[in-house]
Amino acid sequence: MVPLTLFLKVHLRPTGIIALRALPQSKMRTALRYVPPTTLIGAIAYPLLHISGDRGETIYEKKTFKSKAESIMGLFKWVTVKTEGRPKLYGSLLKINTIYRGKVQSAVTSFPFAVLYGESNDSLTAVYLVNEDVLSESIYNKKDLERAAWGITRLGSRESIVSVEDVEKGKARLRETDRARTAYAFPFKGVNVRGKGTLQAVVDWRSGIGDYSNAKRIVMFYPEETVEVQGRLSIAELDGEVVILAP
Repeated sequence: MVPLTLFLKVHLRPTGIIALRALPQSKMRTALRYVPPTTLIGAIAYPLLHISGDRGETIYEKKTFKSKAESIMGLFKWVTVKTEGRPKLYGSLLKINTIYRGKVQSAVTSFPFAVLYGESNDSLTAVYLVNEDVLSESIYNKKDLERAAWGITRLGSRESIVSVEDVEKGKARLRETDRARTAYAFPFKGVNVRGKGTLQAVVDWRSGIGDYSNAKRIVMFYPEETVEVQGRLSIAELDGEVVILAP
């Protein structure tokens, strides 16, 4: 029997600027060009927690602040994103004035953004592969996940507003292969790729969300269109598209 798993495919369109900060850094440091998996988890966690009546965003545990998104990340086997259009990195200039020991000091710095404008043809498609065993033992059900997907309003910072244009759900077919074509971001480990894309180091969300100071990281390949990938691959097939899973 071919293994199947529930999936949600969320079609998103930016309505303004998407600002994704590379952590752990201050907001004045490097921006991410592409949406990392942790951001996708946080995006659906916010409306999902509201469904259960939980409106908190952080918890304090063992003298550490953690994201509430960590409480729902076990519901997912894998998350990834397809980006139509290549985001641009842009830094608006900011002038900073300080007074130190009676002397005025000035500096010019840049506030970096990854830019996707809503009026363009740029769009995002997020895929969530659901762990149905964990879901069945949680306080949520399939309908709750679908409602939460429709409730996604932002990616990353609160200024990064997106609109949900459609939510699809169904069963993804899981299998092993040595060759696949995909437009979705995937882990760049032990594979050969034919096609254009960008490598980006991101936090491995499976190791935890919130405290990124010592978090594990993985390198993801974000295709510019569809690329061919060769290697020992675990894939999920959904609606004629392929998502490559972590090894």
